[in-house]
Amino acid sequence: MTVSELQRIRQLTPTGADGFQPTPFGGEAEGTGFGDTLAAAIGKVDGAQKVADEQVEAFIAGEQENVHEVMISMNEAKMHFQLMTEVRNRMLETYQELMRMQV
Repeated sequence: MTVSELQRIRQLTPTGADGFQPTPFGGEAEGTGFGDTLAAAIGKVDGAQKVADEQVEAFIAGEQENVHEVMISMNEAKMHFQLMTEVRNRMLETYQELMRMQV
């Protein structure tokens, strides 16, 4: 995943539209911890998956005629999931590196 793809995802989802406010680099938002931020991000990914599923079901039922919107929502959900997977992989790599350090 490239930086331009990540920026495109950010442009597709307006900031705060789903209740998730990303924090600026180098600091935390007032009163939120890492766990809260992670839970909100997972909720956002889950929401994108549910929207894509609803769009597909509506298309199959004949309620949705615009296949482009269905494909966009499916790709959006895919990109959210890939981003979450990459964050998880980086966290695991960091944890493993910390465990290898000698104290």
